[in-house]
Amino acid sequence: MKKIMFAFVVMLISIASCSKKSTPTAAKEVALDGAPIFATNCARCHGAEGIKDSRTPNLHTIALDKAGLVNSITHGKGHMPAFSDKLSTAEILAVADLIVRWHNK
Repeated sequence: MKKIMFAFVVMLISIASCSKKSTPTAAKEVALDGAPIFATNCARCHGAEGIKDSRTPNLHTIALDKAGLVNSITHGKGHMPAFSDKLSTAEILAVADLIVRWHNK
């Protein structure tokens, strides 16, 4: 009986230690690259590098911070459609990060 109880306790400790090891890995988020998302969803109007013509804003010099960019991408602005139903929050943030990097060059 003691051997069975000991084996049971060892098994519970093993299960607990396995679940603790996998939790931090599962919680890590993978950073998305905004470039392919931009190329697929934005480049048609804004150009591959965010500078197309006078009809669309130059995204290298646009006067919006990251929060403003996220808002514009999410809800749309002027002729630009909202992307809240097409892109995830992580994808929208990745595109905003890309534009901020362009702006800070």
